[in-house]
Order: sequence, then C-alpha cells, then structure tokens
Amino acid sequence: MSAADNAFVPGSPERPAFYERLRVLAQIVLPALFALDVQGLENIPAEGPVLVASNHLSFWDIPSLALRPRRLFHYMAKSEYAKNAFARWLFTNLEAFFVDRGEGDMGAIRNSLAVLNAGQVLVIYPEGHRSDNHAMIEAHDGFALIAFKAGAPVLPVATWGSELVGKGGRFLFARPTIHIRYGKPIMLAPSGKKATRDDLANATNLIMGTIASMLPPQYRGVYAEQAERILAGQGIAPAEIESKTS
Repeated sequence: MSAADNAFVPGSPERPAFYERLRVLAQIVLPALFALDVQGLENIPAEGPVLVASNHLSFWDIPSLALRPRRLFHYMAKSEYAKNAFARWLFTNLEAFFVDRGEGDMGAIRNSLAVLNAGQVLVIYPEGHRSDNHAMIEAHDGFALIAFKAGAPVLPVATWGSELVGKGGRFLFARPTIHIRYGKPIMLAPSGKKATRDDLANATNLIMGTIASMLPPQYRGVYAEQAERILAGQGIAPAEIESKTS
C-alpha cells in the first residue's frame, strides 16, 4: 500500500482504530503532565455533523479536547506540520488535514465541508492563533461560513489551564489542571436564503461570546462584553459564573 493509499481523505469513512489506540495511550501518559476537569460531555451529539469551536491557549488544548469524548474529532493542522515526515504521518493517521493559515485556503474549506457533510466532527479554533496574554482575541468568521454551508450545529467549547502545562520547563513537578467546558450545540440560521456578511459577523460574535461566557473573566478578552450580555440573558450573575469556573 502506498503512502497515498493510506492518506486520510476528508469525508471518507472513519478509521478509528489508530485514533482509539493513541487515545488510550494518551489517557495513560498525559495524567502525569496535567489533571483534567471536564464538564458538558452530554452536550456532544452522539451522531451527525458537529462543528466544535474552541478558544486556544496552547498545544495541549488539542489532545485534551479529544481525550474524553467518545466520537472521533477531526482537526485542521497548520501546513507547517506537513513539512515534517513524522508529523505528517501522525496527523494524517489521526484523520486531520492541513490548512494554510491566513491565506483563504479554499481546499481547507472544501475539506471541512466534506467532513461535516459526512456526519463527522470537525474542530476549529476560530481565533487562528494563541494570544500573548491568553485572553481571547478577535476570531475569523470562516468557521461560521462553514457551519452555515454545512447546516451543522456549532458546539462552543471553553478551555483554560493548558497554558500552564510545562510552564518554565516544568512538567512532573508542576501538574496543573486543564478545564474544559462543552457547551450546548447552537444551530445558526441565516437571515435569508444565503448567509450575509452581517450573518457571519453576528454568528461569530454569538459563538465566541458564548465561549467567553464559560471562561473565567480574565480569559474573555475582546468578547468580555458579549459574555456579560449572554450571562445576563441567562439570568446568571458574573459572580456566579466566576465561582463555578474557579
């Protein structure tokens, strides 16, 4: 079998054997590096397309997000990883695909739609990259366009604590907790037959504001005001959400 024959084709039938073996290994090894505090697994649909949108603090967001859910998560991997033979082999066998960040990669959009149209789970970090102070930065609206086109629900996910893993070169002697909150799925609806620029902007603010509302205040960044409005609409006081997430 050639390398091409073994490559993951987005939207093809999932091959979970390698993914599950690596997840079991990660569940054994990674607790030595960090503890995991997870809430909201029941919000992940058991079947059908799902676009998972999460804030992004460190590399450790990627494996920690996929440790507990029972479904296979497909990721976009930055194209730089494809230049390394081992990384390319690993990500491909984990059924990720590569994207050229910041270049309007139409191939990545087509691959994203193929994954969702096949009823699978796609993970996207809408901010595109990590902020220097770990607070949320302005997101790109491409994920909202993908959700509209695929007709897939968006699952907002908030995570924090991963930025402390290995901080200062320490691992075993400084074992932080990564917190993950899986929110309830949100189905986006365009104002007309097709999503407009306003629809994309409003959807992006809604999803990112919802993610921010599940985070402690210091992580909310540019979506702090949107988070406050969402929390107020839910009848939850900021002090209450702060105590829940501390």
